[in-house]
Amino acid sequence: MDPDSVAIVGASTDETKRGYQAIETLQEGGYEGEIYPVNPSADEIRGLEVYPTVSAIPGRVDLALIVTPAPVVPQILEDCADTDLAGAVVIAVGFGEAGEDGQQLEDEIVSLAREHGVRLIGPNTSGMINVHQGLNLVGADTVPEGNLALLCQSGNMAISLFTEAATREGVGFSHYVGVGNEADLQFHEYLPFFDDDPETDAIVCYVEGMSDGRAFLEQARDVTTDTPIVVLKSGRSDVGKRSASSHTGSLAGDAAVTDAVLEQAGVVSVERSDELLSVANALSSLPSADGENVAILADGGGHATLAADALAERGLAIPQLTDEAQDKLQDVLPDAASVVNPVDVAGGTDEDQSVFVDCAEAIIADPNVDALMLSGLFGGYGIRFAEQYTDVEIEAADDLADLAAEHEKPLVVQSAYEGFDTDPHAVLRENGIPVVESLDVATASLEAMATYGERVAAATESSDFRLTGTTDTAETISDALASGRTQLSEFESKQALLEADLPITPFELATSSGDARDAAASVDGPVAMKIVSPDIVHKSEAGGVALEVSTEAASDTYDDLLAAARDYDPGAQIDGVLVSPMADAGVELIVGVVDDDQFGPVVMCGLGGVFVEVLEDVAFRALPLTETDARWLLEDIDAQELLDGARGNQPVDRDAVVDLLVAVSEFVEANPSVSELDLNPVFATDDGVEVVDAAITLESDGTARVDGEAPISRGTTDD
Repeated sequence: MDPDSVAIVGASTDETKRGYQAIETLQEGGYEGEIYPVNPSADEIRGLEVYPTVSAIPGRVDLALIVTPAPVVPQILEDCADTDLAGAVVIAVGFGEAGEDGQQLEDEIVSLAREHGVRLIGPNTSGMINVHQGLNLVGADTVPEGNLALLCQSGNMAISLFTEAATREGVGFSHYVGVGNEADLQFHEYLPFFDDDPETDAIVCYVEGMSDGRAFLEQARDVTTDTPIVVLKSGRSDVGKRSASSHTGSLAGDAAVTDAVLEQAGVVSVERSDELLSVANALSSLPSADGENVAILADGGGHATLAADALAERGLAIPQLTDEAQDKLQDVLPDAASVVNPVDVAGGTDEDQSVFVDCAEAIIADPNVDALMLSGLFGGYGIRFAEQYTDVEIEAADDLADLAAEHEKPLVVQSAYEGFDTDPHAVLRENGIPVVESLDVATASLEAMATYGERVAAATESSDFRLTGTTDTAETISDALASGRTQLSEFESKQALLEADLPITPFELATSSGDARDAAASVDGPVAMKIVSPDIVHKSEAGGVALEVSTEAASDTYDDLLAAARDYDPGAQIDGVLVSPMADAGVELIVGVVDDDQFGPVVMCGLGGVFVEVLEDVAFRALPLTETDARWLLEDIDAQELLDGARGNQPVDRDAVVDLLVAVSEFVEANPSVSELDLNPVFATDDGVEVVDAAITLESDGTARVDGEAPISRGTTDD
């Protein structure tokens, strides 16, 4: 990443070839290290001696840029066997993204690289750049120098971000890496370098799919407390997922899971490309917010209202200012001004822009305020009204920056004149205050400041993402695997969960109509009866569920359920009928675990019963869960009013739900063969929780681990 010498393997005398342009870019970009062209058919390129192979170079070579066709790469790596080469950037396509033959070639070069102690960037990469060193192995023009490190899975996306930064003052890059196929070096392995790099203050990632998402979470959790990480994940739609897979050969994960687990690790996710650099720039230059209370200072009612709408839509709070702050504002603003928040100066700054400073001082000192947005025309008064106002605004900009620094609260300026690069805006940016044109981007930056601050403050209370279970502890699961079965019946699932002391509704397995009658008779009140079969997962669809069954009807109901099950699937194994008391009514939840293709096992919780597929109101967190993770997970569900007791109902016992989520996490961690777990419904009341139905799916190779470390994903396949 910081080489003193570079070999250009595939160097060319043809000015149109990458092997020529790479040398030209290094020379003209100010790279001060040694440049070694490698080509067996040339003697001199741009005044440099050309060597036939890397091994023929007399000096030490730190890095090789390989611009040859894919089939030649193994031969080049073989040649590096006896050199001190540390790393290579493999530009060529035609590897894992190209199909089975390409994957075999990719596996071969990785094997050779590891055998010879060489790390690989790519293949299928646009290259890498160390901007401060002048090491440009991409050939991109006008990459502005700055403090953002960029990890990117698309060369075109990188060019777009370079271009955007070049048109904006105060935004630039320390490094760029096109991670490509992640055949060797993967996303997470770059994070510690950037965390330690004095030129880097934030890390920006464009991700289509990660080879080892679990490792990224582990590493990001450690890095992000000092160096913010911002991720734009593509492949959010079904069409986008297909595009991502064909482009990089990596499988894109579910967007909801990705956003949730990245946030759990302290990473900030954005959904729009125009937010990526602005959010990263704000995080790199501003203190994080202590909370989500944002004040708005605007010089127009329209901006004030739109800003309030945008902040509220992102879940940020717009608190009322204290009486003291309002009194100070009334002293400097006209009677028509609004001083409650949003603050509309109502023309009070038209002739004296220093009033902005007086207002900001009153607002930012308010203990109810965690961050401030200045919205409207600031920085453009010299253009809009009179040139003489520019000097006043410059002084005001300096004072605003001092205020933000004094109170250690983030200030973001949204100005309609951002594109004019005015002197007042330059002063703000020199002092680390972001200036943007878009209200949406400004609110995205403030949301990131609040989210990042909250997550960093609780970093030690969150999951470390390390799964330690290596052998299944539940006897029921071990027995099922020993008999070659991977789908547990409801009876077996509840038995396994009961071993772990989860709050399961009492149940009894009836294997005859008489057993069913006796089981029902032992219950005070009506019972629920459900067919038990490892081959029938969706019992309701099979007519295998009967509710509110009396003792007198239990025998006939038993016979009816068996008949319905045999009609539904004549070949199904029928183990009997489960008899349970009818559960107390409450809020129906679903609690489950799924194995995400990139991040491994994640817990899901949300509205259960029929609401699961209708409302899709669920939230996710990666295992293992801490109590803090579980509480945040519960707070991410949209239907908070239901949990809090809508329509006069009692609020659910949140502590009991949290305890259940943690218990489920511990159960799955202790039983690594569990690839999917479904508890639906779980009835949550003011007196606790009760698991009414359960289903567990196993993966026979789920216990495969090395030295106690969790695999990337425990046996999940596309099937």
